[in-house]
Amino acid sequence: VKLGTITPRGADVFSYAEDEDDLVLDPYLADHLAHWGIDVMQMEKTDKTMAELEVDFNLSHDWSKICETGEELEMIRGPGLLGLRNLGNSCYLNSTVQLLACMPELGARYVDKECAIRRSAPEDVAGDLLVQMAKIASGLLTDRYVKQASGALSKRLGGGTAEEPLPELAPVTFRRLVGLGHPEFSSGRQQDVAEFLQYFLELLQKAEAPGLASGRIPGGGRPLAKLLEFAVEDRYACTGTGAVAYKRRTGENVLQFPVGLEDATNTEEVEAWRRAHGGDSKAEVRGPGGEAAEEPKPAIPAEACLRRLAAAEDGVTFRGRPCTKTVRLATMPKYIAVQVQRYYLDEKWMPRKLDCRVLMPETLDLEPLRGGGRQA
Repeated sequence: VKLGTITPRGADVFSYAEDEDDLVLDPYLADHLAHWGIDVMQMEKTDKTMAELEVDFNLSHDWSKICETGEELEMIRGPGLLGLRNLGNSCYLNSTVQLLACMPELGARYVDKECAIRRSAPEDVAGDLLVQMAKIASGLLTDRYVKQASGALSKRLGGGTAEEPLPELAPVTFRRLVGLGHPEFSSGRQQDVAEFLQYFLELLQKAEAPGLASGRIPGGGRPLAKLLEFAVEDRYACTGTGAVAYKRRTGENVLQFPVGLEDATNTEEVEAWRRAHGGDSKAEVRGPGGEAAEEPKPAIPAEACLRRLAAAEDGVTFRGRPCTKTVRLATMPKYIAVQVQRYYLDEKWMPRKLDCRVLMPETLDLEPLRGGGRQA
């Protein structure tokens, strides 16, 4: 237990057991600390948690290894190429906003050049999600801040100080409003981006409904969330009688790709590296030039994940009968969000993450997932 992080709400607890070797949750932490005479109700935080240290690291880390430092790069700037500031574990929110900003429909609805959405706002402007969406869209998708960024960049290239920050959007009010009343998204902890995307789409749909009905926001009568919705067709085939049943699920907006390490295309390379280094994935290895040599990660093609999703699943029980289950898409949305399922529950029901890479191509054919409806 990291003593400086003990508060009545919990503390950082690390397990050194071979099968865990990570931060863990201790539901009986107060009782365990009481055994050593520590009353958690009297403790105050005096040290940074690991999550806070990770944020500090991200803000101060030298990213030159992945930023092509020293290379001749073409500067690209313009609407849609502006970043969002990390407000402390807010990468899940920033990536969701940038993803949705790539949809032309969002720009057509919320790039509010005449400030019509903002002028029609209620008295509590900070609490109006449509206004906050208009501010975000106008900042990301217009040249309002691009001109400032170009000027600051020119100063740097012309001999200006590197410490001069480039303009970026800081969605402070937007984050506060979206997370209001939610036990997780209102906190500063790390979050799952797929879970946040689904939560945010539901929140936005509720806010857009009255705005579309009154004509306050343009873009037709459909909320943006409908562009990502699709229906799923579950087919159950009884292994005993051969009887077939169909179940349709509507309102889905995230397609989950299962991941299996067995599908890796570089298994021999990974195993050879581990044999050469005694199976210690944390050992520090240096290359011929003294640079750090990283362990190769299993590389799994997205097509393999797609095949796993389309394959029949055995051992499923439906209405008390053993069945095989296949999943198909009953409808095809205009945009589809894909979640790569690298997290799983181990034998102790603790979340774990597969240490692998999933290779996503520029295009992916989802036709094998298209459902055919009820078959005679």
